[in-house]
Amino acid sequence: MNKLIKIFFILSILTFAYSCAKPKVVNVILPGDKELSCEQLENSIAESQKLKSDAEYAKDGTGGNVARFILFWPAWAQTLHNADVAIVAANDRIYHLLTIMKKKKCVELDKVEYQISKTPSYNNITGQLRELKKMYKSGDLTKEEYTKAKKKILD
Repeated sequence: MNKLIKIFFILSILTFAYSCAKPKVVNVILPGDKELSCEQLENSIAESQKLKSDAEYAKDGTGGNVARFILFWPAWAQTLHNADVAIVAANDRIYHLLTIMKKKKCVELDKVEYQISKTPSYNNITGQLRELKKMYKSGDLTKEEYTKAKKKILD
């Protein structure tokens, strides 16, 4: 009987942890992606960017995260993990959609790429390079460290 109660308790904890975890993870490839028009591709990229930004926000010290950490830390840990997975999936989806836009030779491709590159994020190459340059200019990195790190990011 005690063993059954322990199993029930563990399953309850796991269920609670997964039910509290946010954010939503986007599917990278959808069946009809290649049939989308340029405008629909642009809208899908905007949706993916929104989901990515929501995931990045979920990793911050929001009230929900503080409550999860205090009341039930496994839910907090699962939320952080889901946010990481959601960010990677959103980046992959954006890349996939941009590739389709390039193949279709969409007119708005340059505009979309520019909007993505100016969106602050440390999870894309542009954001990492900006942060690296800022660290170099502030003196936190030597020229050698900067060059080595930049090469690593670009590879």
